[in-house]
Amino acid sequence: MRRHGFGALLSDEQWNQLVSTAQRRSFHPGEALLNQGDQGLGVHLMVSGRARVASVYADGTSAPLAFRTYGEILGESVLAGRGRTRNATVTALTASSTAYLGAGRFQNRLRELDLVPVLWESALIRQDESDHVRVQLARLPAERRLPAALVHLAAMLGEPTPAALTDGPGNPGDGRLLHIPLPQEEVGGFAGLSRTSVYKAYTQLRELGLIRTGRQYVAVVDLDRLEALALGVG
Repeated sequence: MRRHGFGALLSDEQWNQLVSTAQRRSFHPGEALLNQGDQGLGVHLMVSGRARVASVYADGTSAPLAFRTYGEILGESVLAGRGRTRNATVTALTASSTAYLGAGRFQNRLRELDLVPVLWESALIRQDESDHVRVQLARLPAERRLPAALVHLAAMLGEPTPAALTDGPGNPGDGRLLHIPLPQEEVGGFAGLSRTSVYKAYTQLRELGLIRTGRQYVAVVDLDRLEALALGVG
């Protein structure tokens, strides 16, 4: 399985050396890995599963900022100094596990394995990607935002779509399965769309045969056509 984020920049040997001395932690779907406002004490390296990063507002509502999967690092802002609090809540979307290291231990391991420059590179890449996605979605016409958001999520979190959710083995184009709960209001928050606009966009994409949806999944039936729609050429 391909690692993402920080883990993608490491060799298999480096990754195994880093996680082998860490404490394994398991999380159920809906369980928080990190809570906004808590004092950071360490970092998590995602070993399995998927998680949502969200900013929580004073009224209890939240807006998804990003989604994380295997290889990603969580909570690295703790390395900026003592007393720093978490600026987002990270919640498991599926059964997930992490390799956890206290801040001091993690920093020592990075120095031992000569990975400090890699961590900085990972942070810069993540910031660039986040900025790019946000700017891209903000500049797109409303009708192209949901397709663009789903293409991005499919690249990050997608699995091969089972034939049962497509038109069979001969279905044209590439399909991806987002086997995670994606409430329409959360997708709307990520794509910058109102709930009504998301509902209409989902309906249109289903009618076009590009996606199928269920309680715990969104199946992209034809990723090529969805990407073309996001680019305005569909």
